[in-house]
Amino acid sequence: MVRIEIAPLKAGLHEIVLQPSAEAVELDPEAFKDIQVTARLDVHRERILVMLQARATATLECDRTLVLFDQPIEGSYSLLFVPPDFVRESDDEFEEVRELLPSDQEIDLTDAVRDTLLLALPVRRVAPGAEDEDLPTRFGDEGEEESIDPRWEALRKLKAEDKN
Repeated sequence: MVRIEIAPLKAGLHEIVLQPSAEAVELDPEAFKDIQVTARLDVHRERILVMLQARATATLECDRTLVLFDQPIEGSYSLLFVPPDFVRESDDEFEEVRELLPSDQEIDLTDAVRDTLLLALPVRRVAPGAEDEDLPTRFGDEGEEESIDPRWEALRKLKAEDKN
């Protein structure tokens, strides 16, 4: 879990650097490593604004070559922790606003860090140099004439006539 103790923090800006394990962030340790979270906390009497920057190295599978490769990823996210009176029912749809009770000693950023890293993954995953590789587009023996279903023979004759 990624938690920050807020009890000793005084009002003002604070920067905290964390290096949680992939397991602590509930991610696959074989897919994510070198996780680093920089959290900037703007602490006020009743509320805390958290601006976090998450970085990691992700092991991805290339969409073109199916080769595994490492790629650095990075994302940012902001959260606002406020007293329960300020959180309205309509705010349930906004995950960025969270409840902060006066008795809370720490805030949990686990799901925010995990989601930030997952959303930072590229949609198209191409290994370095994979764009330059030639990909086979024809498989099997090219020298053999393919056997054709006899039902398609009439169409094949039409195609041959068009070439002439």
